[in-house]
Amino acid sequence: MSLKRSLKLAFLKVGALYHNSRDSRVLYYHDIHSAASFTDMSTPIELFEKHIDALREKGYKVVDEIKSEKGEVELTFDDGFRGLYENFDFFIENSIPVKLFLVTDFIGKDGYLSKIEIDEMLRTKLLKVESHGTSHTNLDTLKKRDLVFELQDSKKRLEDLFGMEIEEICFPRGRFSEMVLAEARKAGYIKMYSSLPGPYHKRFRERLIFRSLVQHADESEFDAILRGGDQIYFSRYLKMHYTEESPV
Repeated sequence: MSLKRSLKLAFLKVGALYHNSRDSRVLYYHDIHSAASFTDMSTPIELFEKHIDALREKGYKVVDEIKSEKGEVELTFDDGFRGLYENFDFFIENSIPVKLFLVTDFIGKDGYLSKIEIDEMLRTKLLKVESHGTSHTNLDTLKKRDLVFELQDSKKRLEDLFGMEIEEICFPRGRFSEMVLAEARKAGYIKMYSSLPGPYHKRFRERLIFRSLVQHADESEFDAILRGGDQIYFSRYLKMHYTEESPV
C-alpha cells in the first residue's frame, strides 16, 4: 500500500472513530466491470460484491429511497457507462435497487448505455434514472443562460426519452454554486446530489444531498466510510466543489 493511501485510510479511521454512526447515507460509483472496463473509475464486480456483503453483514438495507435516518443506503452511479448493463444480472439476482444519473449527450455513445439498454433495465423496476446534465459541463462555470439550458434540457430530454418525471439531479464533477442551486430549484428538481460526504438527513443547503465515493474502497476503507469516516474531509471537498459566486 502506498504512503498516500495509508495516510488516507488512517484519516478515515480516525473520522470513523469520531463519528461511529449508522446514519443512512448515499454511496456512489461510476461503473462496474467483470472483464474490460469502460472507464478507469469503474469498480470490479468482485469488489462491488464485497461492498454488498459488507452492507448486509452490518445490517444495512439497500433502498431506492432513504426514509429512515439509520441503517439505509442508496446506491448511485454517475454518467451512464454500459458496464452497469453488462453486470445487471447481479442486481436482479440480489434485488438491489440502483439510481443512475445520466448525461443526456452521452446516451448511445461508444462505451455508454443505449436507450434500449436503459429501457431493459428500467423494466426490472430496480433502476431509476435521473439527470446528470446535458453535456457534463461544470455547472458553476456557466453563465445563467447556459446553466438554465443544461438544467432544463437534460430534464426534458430524459422525460421524453423514458416517459417519466425527472425530479433529481447530480451535479457533474460535484461542482455547484448558489446560482446553480437556485436555478435547479426553479427547473423543478426536488433533490440535488453532491459529492460532499455526510449522512443523508444532514443538509448544507436545502434539497442538497450528501454522497460518499466508494468505487475503489477496499473492505477497511468501505467500513470506515459507512461509519462516517469520510466526513473528516468535508471542509476540503466543500472548498473543491462549492463556490458562492457564478458567472452572470
